[in-house]
Formats: sequence, structure tokens, C-alpha cells
Amino acid sequence: MIKGTTLDKVFKGFVIAVILFVFAGVHFLVPGFYSTLFHLTMTGNMEGLVAYITSFGYWAVIISVFMIIITNMTGLPSIPFLTVNGVIFGLVPGIIISWIGEVIGIDLGFVIMRNILREKAQKLIEENHMAEKLDQYSNIRTMTFFRAIPYTPNVLFTAIAALSRISLRDHTISALIGKIPAVIVEVWLGHDLLKFSKYGGRFLIWVTIASVAYLFYRHYKRKKNSNG
Repeated sequence: MIKGTTLDKVFKGFVIAVILFVFAGVHFLVPGFYSTLFHLTMTGNMEGLVAYITSFGYWAVIISVFMIIITNMTGLPSIPFLTVNGVIFGLVPGIIISWIGEVIGIDLGFVIMRNILREKAQKLIEENHMAEKLDQYSNIRTMTFFRAIPYTPNVLFTAIAALSRISLRDHTISALIGKIPAVIVEVWLGHDLLKFSKYGGRFLIWVTIASVAYLFYRHYKRKKNSNG
């Protein structure tokens, strides 16, 4: 009979092998893919990012979803890709594409952190002084609330969920529901920012909404801390 620890090692090895295979496959099929995207995102060249993703034609949808998944799995910011998706695909398709990538990426990140990177997840929440309040932040209602706030760090709440008792099913539901308003704001705000000359007034309205949401989040967090 195979022991549980052996099965864990086999599972972890399999997951790592699949991830490495996918990364290597993309690098082989599209040389310079990662370096180009890294350069464009790090320099804030959104117009260049739009042009590069658009250059893949019908594959642009797959490329966008893939990069959003990867950024959410690794803890890198997915905002640059959500910012340009509204321009590349149009507002409604861009929102749907971004939402799909966010939900899949968050869930895969949850599985990886829970089963492979638990020590990294533990360190992350300790650095943010949230370890003692782990259970308060890990039920489905609270997780949905935090997922719904635009521009909150996905990786932090994924780490919290991974170390908590929340089930994969409940985590998936919280991501499915919570990321809807967050993605709408992030994609729409990015769309209007990149087309500021045409949608400047609407952009300022979105900035106000995002600012109010952030202030509400800070108030809620302080209230939770004081009650803890």
C-alpha cells in the first residue's frame, strides 16, 4: 500500500512537471515570449503590450488568459493584462476573458499553495500580520468580499485561503462571485485610461469608485483588527 506521504510527493512532482512543461512549451513555440512581456509590463508600455498581444491574432484570447493565469499562480501582478484587455477585445469580451483567467489562476494558485508552497504561504501571511486572524478571513463570505474589491493583492488572500479550512469548492465559489465586480472595475478603468482623450470623464468616475472601495476595505480591515 502506498503511503500518503509518498502520494503527496508524487502529486507535487507531477504538478511541478506539468507547470515546467507548459512554460518550456510556450518558450519553444514562441521564442522571446516571456522576455518581451516582462519588458513591456515592467516599463509600463501598455500600447506596446496591446500591440504584442494583438499580433497573435485569434490566439490573443488564449495568450491573455494564459498570462492572467500565470500571474495569479506566481503572485505577479495581473493588472497590466486586465488593463489592456478592454482595448484589445472590447469591454464586455475583455471583462469575460479577464474574469476567466482570474478565476482559473486564483484556483490553481490555491491548490499549489495548499499542497506545495505551504511554507511560502505561511511566511506571506506572517509578513502581513494576518496569521492570528486566519479563520476570520477564510470563510466563503469574507473571501468573496475581499475578492470583490478592485486592486487587492490576489496572492495574499490566496495564501490565507490555502492555510485555512476553506474547501476548494467554497474557494472556487468565492472567486467566481467575488471577481466579477473587481474585474469589471479593473478592465473598464484600464480601457478608459488608455482611451483617456475620449473617456476621460468616465475614467475619473471609475477612479472615484475604486478609491471609495479601497477606503471601505481599509475601514473594514481596521474594524476586523480591532474586534480581533
